[in-house]
Amino acid sequence: MMRRTAFKSRAPDQFARDPDRVRHVPSATPGAFRVPEPVNNAPAARVEKSAPVRSEAYRRLVAAVPCVICGLVGYGQAAHGSAGKGMGIKASDLELFCLCADRPGVRGCHSLLDQGALFTKAVRREREPVWAADTRRKLLALGLWPKGVPVPDD
Repeated sequence: MMRRTAFKSRAPDQFARDPDRVRHVPSATPGAFRVPEPVNNAPAARVEKSAPVRSEAYRRLVAAVPCVICGLVGYGQAAHGSAGKGMGIKASDLELFCLCADRPGVRGCHSLLDQGALFTKAVRREREPVWAADTRRKLLALGLWPKGVPVPDD
């Protein structure tokens, strides 16, 4: 019968922190660093942004079309592109396209795209506006555009 040995004891920490030891950090001499004066003291110009379009009916229609990546029908989710987003702000609903959701045993295109597993950021930024425009054209061609949602100039 093999007998297990006890865990090896840890070697004493050679670099244990000594509270009495003070590490020397050179300090900056007061006045050694100058902050440059601003050229113009005027506040930055305010950029007016158009209010994003929000429509539950449009989101449901987008989720009903086939996935733009794999073509799967029935597991669609309306996916917002990354353009026009900000901290806590989603892009306009007019920038939606359909991606398939996760299902038992299969990761969907929506989560794969969000995780960066399908395309690089640069490729994604190129393709998302194209997917959104194709989705808008498809819904307009089918005559499914919801009332009250402005039709963009594509």
